[in-house]
Amino acid sequence: MVKLLTSGWREFLPLAQPALPRCPVPQIISELRNSAIKFCKQTRVWRHVSDLMDVYEGECRYVFVTPPDATVADTLEVRFNDYSLLEMDDRVVRDEPGVPGYYQIEEPGFVRLIPCPREDQAAMLQTVNALAPSVTAATCPKFLLETYGLAIAAGAKAELMLVPDKDWSDPARSQLEQRKFDGDMAEIRVREMRGGTNRKLEMRNSGNYF
Repeated sequence: MVKLLTSGWREFLPLAQPALPRCPVPQIISELRNSAIKFCKQTRVWRHVSDLMDVYEGECRYVFVTPPDATVADTLEVRFNDYSLLEMDDRVVRDEPGVPGYYQIEEPGFVRLIPCPREDQAAMLQTVNALAPSVTAATCPKFLLETYGLAIAAGAKAELMLVPDKDWSDPARSQLEQRKFDGDMAEIRVREMRGGTNRKLEMRNSGNYF
């Protein structure tokens, strides 16, 4: 697996701190993390291809292993034996044995195969997931800082400038920062969709795709 280069939240401070006089650093870092989480969930720019997983006779439910400090925001593709499975809606299905042709996402990071595998098979299941930093993440992918740092900082500044009666309070500036944050997310989201966020990726070499 390709090792993910990471950055700590303090590396974002030069993009936000000058506009927030005397705002405590831990408070800025907390909002930078929150902004990055929202940014990743909205744009899906952080994508990860899981390792190949074994499947087991009669076992329908499988969990993805994410990189450290990450959570699954959305599952973009599920493949079984190199074939893309179709997503099924929330209808109730029976756990009958067979060759999986469908899947359901029961909760982020958990996939249910339909029908259940009818035999044990090694290295058959793989997924593409959109990730976001976890709420306790100490780091994030370095590309978020290098490519999207200004947008993420704008989201943090927008929230902090709304805090009343502080040296850094600035409701008017907050609106400007919020518009920048929302506008950047919308533009990036459209670009990712045009580029094919849900396109079929080469999945045999597991790693991180940005």
